[in-house]
Amino acid sequence: MKSVVALLCLVAVAAAAPRSVQTKYGFPSGRVVGGVDALPGEFPSIVSIQRVILVLNTHICGGSILSNFWILTAAHCITENPPTANFQIWAGTHNTAIEEPSRQVINVASSIVHPDYLGGVNPTDIAVMRLVSPLTYTDRVQPTVLPTPGSNPTGPATLAGWGSTGGTLPTLPNILQKVTKPLITYAECEGAAGIDSPLGPTNICTGPLTGGVSACSGDSGGPLYSTQTGQQVQIGIVSWGWIPCGTIGFPSVYVGVSHYIDWIQNNTN
Repeated sequence: MKSVVALLCLVAVAAAAPRSVQTKYGFPSGRVVGGVDALPGEFPSIVSIQRVILVLNTHICGGSILSNFWILTAAHCITENPPTANFQIWAGTHNTAIEEPSRQVINVASSIVHPDYLGGVNPTDIAVMRLVSPLTYTDRVQPTVLPTPGSNPTGPATLAGWGSTGGTLPTLPNILQKVTKPLITYAECEGAAGIDSPLGPTNICTGPLTGGVSACSGDSGGPLYSTQTGQQVQIGIVSWGWIPCGTIGFPSVYVGVSHYIDWIQNNTN
């Protein structure tokens, strides 16, 4: 049964939809389930990836700032949108529903998807986006801190995003959400996900398996942080999970950033 549920989730984990029309399964676009409002400027490296159709903007995924020209996100955030889709990055934003002096809006010039990414969801669900012009660093716009290559994260982790609050027809929040979650071992994650899931050894997972706390629609591509020596270190990229979000017995799954440091650096100059 778990494999069936996982498949339904995978089909839609990337099918980002406008705020008025939500996909039936999966989580690619829009509040963190079980979360609370983040403080303005609490996560200066997070960005909202907006899809632009004519004059309409829609939040579809999260991302993080690698440098003033480069954004890190999930591959499915790019590939599951139409080839003609235009993307914008909203950096320094907190409430997407209002005009904010701290917000910087920059178009995306191009993107690079990991060559091993096979579509849908798999462990190489990672991509980078290049901006047409550079971000200006401020107290609310800062590059993310990447982990040591090959390192294994420990301790609790904090997820931030504008993802859905849950449900099959989720409501997307305007204010950035956050929640602190326990990391679970790969063995625990594999046991919960099932051996026929798309889980791979470069993934990392969070609980709690007791349910009620999860990434959800709109969180995909966004950062999972671990506090190390007083810094927010990005250990993961939101990739996939089960619907309804926060279902008892199922984890949230992330790309383990430490396994892709060389690829990130080689593709972002």
